[in-house]
Amino acid sequence: MVMTRNGLVTGLALGVSMFVVATTMGGCPSPEKPVDVPDAGSPGGDGPGPDDAGTPRLTCAPARSNERIPMRRAATREVVTETFDNLRVRVDAQCGSCHKAPEIRGGFQYTSDLASLRELAPAMARMATQGAMPPLPSSEQLKQAVALGQALSSWLAQGTPEGAFEVREEGSSDGGVDVARGVGEAMTDLGNCIPENAPLGSDPEKDAWFARATALPRFLSETDTDIVTFDAEKLAQHGTVAFAPTYPLFSDHAKKLRQVHVPAGTSIRYDSKTKHFEIPPNTRFYKTFFKPVKDAQGQVGYRKIETRLIVVRQPWKDSLFGTYIWNEDETVAELHELRYRDGSSFSDRVIVYRTDEATGATRNYAIPGRHRCIDCHTGSEGQNFVLGFTPLQLNRRPGGEGGVDAETDVLEDELSQVDRLIRYGVLTGINSSADLPRLETYGSKRPRNTQELELQGYFIANCAQCHNPNGFAVISNPAIASLDFSAGGSLFQFPTTLKESNGLRSYVNLGVTDFAADLRSPTPSSTLFQRVARDTDERIIHMPANVPGQDCRAPLLVARWLASLDWPRDSGLSTTQKEANRQERLRQAELAVKETCEDPPDVRWISEDFTDKVPYEPRNTHWQSSIGVPPFDYLTRYPITEAHEALAHQRIPTNFWTPKPGCHFDTNAPPPGTIEPWMMDRLGNPKQPWGELYSTTPGAAVFQGICANCHGRAGDGQSGAAKTLVALNGARVANLAKGLFGTSSTGEPHLAMFERVLGQHGGARYMTWMAAGGTTVTFTPEFMQAWIKYGEVDIDFSPRETDWGKWGANMLGAARGACDLVRVGKFGTGSSEPPSGNPSAIGGATLWRKICTLDNPLTPEIEAGTDSAAVSEWLQHAQFNAGVMAYFYLRDELSKGRIYPLRGECDKR
Repeated sequence: MVMTRNGLVTGLALGVSMFVVATTMGGCPSPEKPVDVPDAGSPGGDGPGPDDAGTPRLTCAPARSNERIPMRRAATREVVTETFDNLRVRVDAQCGSCHKAPEIRGGFQYTSDLASLRELAPAMARMATQGAMPPLPSSEQLKQAVALGQALSSWLAQGTPEGAFEVREEGSSDGGVDVARGVGEAMTDLGNCIPENAPLGSDPEKDAWFARATALPRFLSETDTDIVTFDAEKLAQHGTVAFAPTYPLFSDHAKKLRQVHVPAGTSIRYDSKTKHFEIPPNTRFYKTFFKPVKDAQGQVGYRKIETRLIVVRQPWKDSLFGTYIWNEDETVAELHELRYRDGSSFSDRVIVYRTDEATGATRNYAIPGRHRCIDCHTGSEGQNFVLGFTPLQLNRRPGGEGGVDAETDVLEDELSQVDRLIRYGVLTGINSSADLPRLETYGSKRPRNTQELELQGYFIANCAQCHNPNGFAVISNPAIASLDFSAGGSLFQFPTTLKESNGLRSYVNLGVTDFAADLRSPTPSSTLFQRVARDTDERIIHMPANVPGQDCRAPLLVARWLASLDWPRDSGLSTTQKEANRQERLRQAELAVKETCEDPPDVRWISEDFTDKVPYEPRNTHWQSSIGVPPFDYLTRYPITEAHEALAHQRIPTNFWTPKPGCHFDTNAPPPGTIEPWMMDRLGNPKQPWGELYSTTPGAAVFQGICANCHGRAGDGQSGAAKTLVALNGARVANLAKGLFGTSSTGEPHLAMFERVLGQHGGARYMTWMAAGGTTVTFTPEFMQAWIKYGEVDIDFSPRETDWGKWGANMLGAARGACDLVRVGKFGTGSSEPPSGNPSAIGGATLWRKICTLDNPLTPEIEAGTDSAAVSEWLQHAQFNAGVMAYFYLRDELSKGRIYPLRGECDKR
């Protein structure tokens, strides 16, 4: 629902509920409205509730923090009117060239008459507000799209009039709570004041409500008592206090206020063995984002844009989370409910706010969708879905210590926050901040120098949540597990010879002849620098991911770190000469970044939505007229038998597990039935104990070695390659798990539509068609070279770019290449003719031979290549077999949530 001045209107683009439908419990209030909280439109809520009787009133001293956030006093608001006739002109101008009949780009079409727009305006408003249309918009096009989305939603909310109507900001509501002037003017990242050192108050009724909740309430005012007042004294009376991290996350230069509420009778306990915090269930974490606005008098104040909320649950996947968007008056914050393509909540969204009320200047503001939240929070240090509240983050350090910028002025209340939280009873298990770890001594390795320590501090907040063993980057692509940027990970003493997983480029290149010129190059030779300093291209995705805006501090810190390392060409110099060269490189790094990086005047945001339409619709709607017709006649000619299904699930040894702490193997395991040469060393002994022999299935090997590169290991379209494609050309990678292998609202599998036309396993023929040419997306050799990362998957194929050109997209062309190596006996040999990419895959030769030769005999003539037509037919059949293997893995395992472990994941057996 969307609240407007005219009341509640259903059916708009923002949707009606969050996560799941709340269940009413006997004798308990519905989660849709917590108890004893003033309504969003009520000015109440300023005083303590009934549970505060007898609680000593806390007092607050002015906050001594360097990060000041004085709130803006008031907003100037103008009434904007629109007419239906003009709205229709705007729709045609922005959408008509692609979607107005007879155009039907992407399967979407409209006519600009009243009936058509009434029917299709919700979808058009959603896409525009997401920033998804037009594809790959510029920052100015993004503003125009958001404005159109607001106009369409306002038109719908007011009953789709044929005449004039008022354009209102989406989600805006009348009434609400104004922040007291004194509170707003004194606001800092620790709140407006610091409560005295006494036990905090509590909010038992709210604690009980959150313990029962299955969804977040519609309004922020319905969450913790007095949360919308931002009054630290009142909030402390109910047990809510502010904190600030040592290493902040970059968010397009937004200022942030972070608050925590621990349920009464519990605390956040520090575990000295794991060095993690144990956060009790139903602890609430709030983070409010502020952006600067200049008023008509030229005074700069900070506008509340959004407040994000996490309710901690165990396991972390059960946590409730969402974001509340503040209305233009900053009096009401309503739950963000803009829907994905499949109707789930909540998607990417863009809003436009005024930065200067005198001139009318505006700026885009991007709110990340649910999938981006999961991408980042999956890798939380304590596996609790919480970022920014860790022992390292909470233990504030003075400027110049622990990787904190020496020019940062960290004041008294920032440095004392741990000891204060201990006295409040929020933290237990420690006596003082001295008991907490420090970044420079975390783990067994030590930083080379100040620059490496500072870079690690930045990575803690901006990179480590993805680049750690549990993070999205590594889970979606285990080949980059060497990039562990968490504390104690791989950055300290980082190996400067390490190459990207495809072996093509170096993360660090200390051999360039002109360091300054290299930093200014469009494609710097050190890819760690390129990833933070350059926009996404076919080979890299800009980092940090999921973050709007450009943080010039990132390339500066990486450039300074590169400059600080020991360069090989300095090896014969004296200590004094080495230091002089180092200082010169540091100077060059500062100048180069200053010249090539600047804060953009506005935000350009590329929306991501990897869901499928409901009801499900195949990506290529021409499948019925294409499958079985040349050149895809073979898709119906080749049989799919029980032998295919059996082989897809057969476990075949291909390598040894990669042992790591926490993994245990059978020390008395017997040898396998067939001992292959790759299993033995030169003395005839097993290379590792037989209990460590790793087996995989052909279905898992094909999917994880080929399909997962784009579609993600869970088949949900979540991968770095998918994000890159969207940013480059707007191509949307399919969510196979919920799309092709999902079910309709009636419970019928989506695969049924293909079986009705193509017979049993018709879905396999459709999927194989899409993976062998049915997709209209074209991948360049540069893209495929960069994103083919087989890593721990025992697959081998040529890395030669000319071969990629023959194969087409990074799908079954790679299987064709693997089978070609099987054909000539070069799979996994590291040979140069034909070139082979993965010498360690020699153990996979048996598995791939089974795939390639199923119902497809490998004759001497085909091995020798003397009959080119026979070779082509054999490779085509082999490629088809590989697609069928992936189909059975998706159907029987991945769509049911079972991800086959790779050999570096022995802990997930």
